[in-house]
Amino acid sequence: MGDINGKAFFGAVLRAVACTRNHNDDSAEYEAGVIVPAGRIREIETEIGDRDPTTSEVEQVLALLDTVLTTKRTTAEDRAFHTGHISRVSGLSVVRAGAAV
Repeated sequence: MGDINGKAFFGAVLRAVACTRNHNDDSAEYEAGVIVPAGRIREIETEIGDRDPTTSEVEQVLALLDTVLTTKRTTAEDRAFHTGHISRVSGLSVVRAGAAV
């Protein structure tokens, strides 16, 4: 995955996490499905440092993002917006529900 812009990828993913409205009132679900995965995304970003993420790392981050968006009960329209933005800014050809192509 040498063509991906890692900084733009993580920026767009973390933006999606932070900017997506939460429609889930269950605080335990929010902790497990938003706070923990978002923390793991930040850990992966730190572990990677300045190098580009591997395909496996991208897939792992997108799966974590999918968990966050599912937990927040994000609409399909909002999901499409965020995945489209991630694709455009990072150089991924396609981003869909937890997978990169």
